[in-house]
Amino acid sequence: MACEIVSTDRAVFALWGKPEAEDFDKVLVALQSVFKQSGKAALYVTRVPVDAPAPSPEVRKYLDSLMPRFVDLCSTYHVILEGQGFLAALKRGVLTSLFQIRWRRGTFFVHATNNEVALSLPSQDQVRAAEILRVAQRKGLLSGPAPAGISSAL
Repeated sequence: MACEIVSTDRAVFALWGKPEAEDFDKVLVALQSVFKQSGKAALYVTRVPVDAPAPSPEVRKYLDSLMPRFVDLCSTYHVILEGQGFLAALKRGVLTSLFQIRWRRGTFFVHATNNEVALSLPSQDQVRAAEILRVAQRKGLLSGPAPAGISSAL
């Protein structure tokens, strides 16, 4: 598996390595499960470590085909695109622009660190963000490089 997924009753977190199409299917299943159990859209957080390479063009195209379903299942979609400096900031800016242009405003957020996720949310959603990030932290998914044999996605 090229990603590691954890979930709570209203949120899903994924740590990405090198993604394959079936990994996005697994994230979609996790989001659908949260929606089915709670009847509400999930808060989705995905972490892309600084050492993670970009997904292949085929996988990016597959993700693009799934995005309407992701949008329906996510209350907000947060990408933690790690890295410092001008190039990392530029990547985050481009990704934010692409998401905001194509999908509903106020849904997609791109962050440099996991600490920024809750800051982008209204107070009632900050609890859900804190909870999923605590679960991810306990599993060791919030720090370090991309896991061995795993290497990127959004």
